[in-house]
Amino acid sequence: MKHFYLTTLAAALLLAFGCTPHDTPQGPQTPENPADTTANQVPADSTQQTPPEPDPRWNWVDGYPVGVSVTPFTENFTDGNACKGFIATLDFAANPNLQFNCRKSSKKKGPSAFFKETEETDGVPCLATNGGYFAGTTSVSLVAHDGKFTVAAYRVFNWPSDENAQLTMYPVRSALGQMKDGSFQIQWAYCTSPGARTHTVFPSWLDNNEQTQTFMSEPPTADYCEGTWTWEPWEAMGGGPRLVKDGVDISTDAYWGECLDAGGTAAFGRHPRTGAGITADGKLILIVCDGRGSGGSKGYTLAELAAKFISLGCTDAMNFDGGGSSCMVGAGGEILNNPSDGNERIVSSAIVISEIPHK
Repeated sequence: MKHFYLTTLAAALLLAFGCTPHDTPQGPQTPENPADTTANQVPADSTQQTPPEPDPRWNWVDGYPVGVSVTPFTENFTDGNACKGFIATLDFAANPNLQFNCRKSSKKKGPSAFFKETEETDGVPCLATNGGYFAGTTSVSLVAHDGKFTVAAYRVFNWPSDENAQLTMYPVRSALGQMKDGSFQIQWAYCTSPGARTHTVFPSWLDNNEQTQTFMSEPPTADYCEGTWTWEPWEAMGGGPRLVKDGVDISTDAYWGECLDAGGTAAFGRHPRTGAGITADGKLILIVCDGRGSGGSKGYTLAELAAKFISLGCTDAMNFDGGGSSCMVGAGGEILNNPSDGNERIVSSAIVISEIPHK
């Protein structure tokens, strides 16, 4: 019995000290005699490089970044014709890296060339359309880029044409602008100070009406009427007419008021069209439709284009240059639609959407 007690006591002491008869006790650890915890560590590689930044297009899907979607559409009319085109929806709130670029060039080029050039200065491009009206190599619609008007709105036109000038007109036309805070707006703007390229916003197209051949006798000044202010968009593209205001189709009245009939905008026929709209929640919608039989599409009248924007939730919308100029360039610089000229027309201005590389 005594022998069993001693054996049990010895086993308990061995367990209490956490060792076996084959263990070699290390003794208490003190600052002067610390345990070696580095024996099993792998030496650090002092030559290891900082991981490279991810490709800016790491989150792109099918050639488009977050916040950009491009979809084809077909609208069938009751007369058996159809309108076909593409709708681009741009959500700048969903992707703060998206950039809205309004570009002009002294040498005309296709929207695909504007698309390719953008990568050199304004990020990775994903979408482009044609812009405003032009005559020869000169844009007659305003263009603003990086806070400066690179083209002032054309102030004086011969009506109905330079070859058959009967009178002078000073049209106040619509323009799409992105402000410095990122918001979009459509305004009626006129260049009231050509030297400084200062543009004034007016509450309407003022006293012009091409349908009745009633025109202002002189250009409007900045104080022509109440409700004017100096317009300072960060990016802007002019064109016309305004199609939708406060959710209502105003395309016909604006067409006559902005004096676009003699210029060939042809409001009441179906043609290829390019336009832009702003939704109630701030998204930008770009539409390009084919026409004149190209791609099996008849095209839109201005009122039909206005109705399309309203159906997409736009409270404001406007028209740009159309006809053979209408062109949308998408993922990888590919022309998506079927321009009525058979290929893209060279133009003086373009809208390009890009994404600044992720930081």
